[in-house]
Amino acid sequence: MTEKIFLIGLIILAIFAVNTRHLRRAIIYLGIFSLVSSLVYLFYGSPDVAIAEAVIGSTITTVLFLVSFKKSRVFIIYYANADFNSSDSRKTIKARGQILKSIEKFLIDHEFEPQLIMTTKSYELILASEVFDLLVYQDNAQLLITGPDEYHLDGIETFLKDKSFKDLEICFGRCVEYEEFRS
Repeated sequence: MTEKIFLIGLIILAIFAVNTRHLRRAIIYLGIFSLVSSLVYLFYGSPDVAIAEAVIGSTITTVLFLVSFKKSRVFIIYYANADFNSSDSRKTIKARGQILKSIEKFLIDHEFEPQLIMTTKSYELILASEVFDLLVYQDNAQLLITGPDEYHLDGIETFLKDKSFKDLEICFGRCVEYEEFRS
């Protein structure tokens, strides 16, 4: 009976690890998964494999993943458009591409790994439900660049002010409300 509970627990932990939205939680779930699997090995009469799994899989691997996760600096950029299906002018699309490339270049130069996510979600929904470092929101020829981390946002703002993007009006904000951006 206990073995079945542990086996079902392994399935549940595997599902949690795959479906979580946070990488740190996935690493923790995998560490617990490894610990439970070492208990399963113990129940099936393999104490040597159980000890190896507990030491290597549960402890050392989890610690290495957490340390490497802490050292990696992934920077999540959400790009959303107010009217995703609209026919923007070529100049606006080109300027938008230049801004995104400029932001990515800035982040790479500062040893970040930019992860660009293009979405059709609304501004309000992204602010309420997503975890991000930078939100680039386009409403026709206006571009709002906002984020929760003021330190990096200030650096990006300074970097982009040195460049000229003729066809887009760029507005920087600290997670400002959408109504403030529209006015």
